[in-house]
This record gives sequence, structure tokens and C-alpha cells, in this order.
Amino acid sequence: MSKVITELSAEMIEQLQGQTIVFLNVVNKETGDIYSTALSWVYAIDSGTIRFAIDAKSDFVRIVQEDPRVLLNFVSKETVYSVKGAASVKVARTEELTLKMALIEVQVQEIRDIIFYGGKIVAQPAFVKTYNADLIKKLDDEMKQALTSL
Repeated sequence: MSKVITELSAEMIEQLQGQTIVFLNVVNKETGDIYSTALSWVYAIDSGTIRFAIDAKSDFVRIVQEDPRVLLNFVSKETVYSVKGAASVKVARTEELTLKMALIEVQVQEIRDIIFYGGKIVAQPAFVKTYNADLIKKLDDEMKQALTSL
């Protein structure tokens, strides 16, 4: 079992600024099923707070409202982290933005380095957004502003 920490490091905060793939994991209280999705608009606000945007129509919004326990997993600087936290929906639907998103805030409870024994990540996962470059910039800017100004 890895050492547990309770705050994001400066390095983790730097990594979580909207351009890292982060996996959101939740348990559906009704069925007991585990759900996972990949997110990109994820921002560490400070050492104890992470915010992310997800489609307002997503089942994840309802699931988080019913059971706020979440796990966020991401790769950073040669390892994989798992962040356990309590989520709350801060904005159910962003009416004023291009995309209608829910804005969710996670209060960090514990962080674990979960890479397997002897493992080391040698390249940061990379992705591209496949839609129009102007739209990418517009949406990225809107989401960053919305999430960091709550």
C-alpha cells in the first residue's frame, strides 16, 4: 500500500490545469455499478480543491449528487495518482457558455501513488482535440474561466 498524502503538491497542481487526461470514477448508488469516464477540463484550484466540467446531461452529475465519493486518476511525472474526494455540483448547467456543462468541485481527502511496484511512466499521455482550432481555443478559455472563477 502506498503512502497516503492529503494535499496536492505544487507539481500536481501544475499538471492539473486543463490539459491532462483525468479519469473520473464513481459508484452508482442504485445499482452498485462502477462508472468511469475521461475528462480534460480539470483544474486544481489549490492543494485541496479540484474542479472539472462535464456534460450537464451526463449520468455522472446525478450519480455525484446521490453519492459524492469520487476517485480521480491521472498520470504525472513518471507515476499515476489516485485522488479520493468528496464532490459537489457547483453549477448544474452553464447556460451562458457555448457548451452546457455541469461544474463540479472535489474536496481532496487523500492521494495515493498507485503505479505498480517497480513501474515508472516514461512518457506523459498525449491527446489532441479533433475539432476546429478556433473552437478549441474558445471552449478551453470558457471552461478555464468558468472553473477557476467559481
